[in-house]
Amino acid sequence: MVDRDAELATIALDEERSGALGGAPLPEVGPPGAEDDKTARRRRKREARLRRDAERPPDSFERFRMLVDVVSQGRHVVDLVDHKARYALVVIGVLNTGVILLISRLHVLSGMAPGTKSWLIGCTIAYAALTFLFVYYAVDCMRPRRLRYAQVMVAHGDGNEPSTRHAPRGILFWETIAGYELDAYRRAWGSIRMEQLDAEAVVIAHQQARLIRAKYVVLGRLYFGLTVLIVLAGVLLGMYALFGLVG
Repeated sequence: MVDRDAELATIALDEERSGALGGAPLPEVGPPGAEDDKTARRRRKREARLRRDAERPPDSFERFRMLVDVVSQGRHVVDLVDHKARYALVVIGVLNTGVILLISRLHVLSGMAPGTKSWLIGCTIAYAALTFLFVYYAVDCMRPRRLRYAQVMVAHGDGNEPSTRHAPRGILFWETIAGYELDAYRRAWGSIRMEQLDAEAVVIAHQQARLIRAKYVVLGRLYFGLTVLIVLAGVLLGMYALFGLVG
């Protein structure tokens, strides 16, 4: 009878533990400080792993993924530069519309003083010349540019020679891909090494950065010219308003 009572008490205790965690048994009670020791050990292991990750060099695949992200970001920057150049052309078009409307009233110049008339005509000619110049800058900024890195690629090597084993093969960008025949391109992909992909992605990212820098130089000139055109258009409008030629 005593054994039966002890068994029932044990079952009731197990049910109480299970119900406390929604059906999951309660953890066993360990010696004092055991849980703190486990938490501290886990924290130390996690910190050591983070230190190793921060200090170790990235592997080949990680480098390739980061380089692909860099190239993708560069493409977005190129699109942004071209968008800014197109926006500058829109502003120049609006300015030119206003200036043409003013020029269409040049028949009233006969009533102006000779000095003022010459100065106004000179400003108009300067405005027209600068417009052509800065439209050229806009076209130069948006024109297609090649990366021109084919000379550093081993586009037709088989990749097995010691001198080319770590060199880029030219299989990631259209400029060098176009130099392959289809069968040769398939063979190049069949023998490519991860370090060669990394080397080529480095070249693409570097040449793309040089391209972006060149486009930004032209874009800076374009927006400087846009500022000059706005000032000249304001001067012309002021002169016409001053002499009652508008309205």
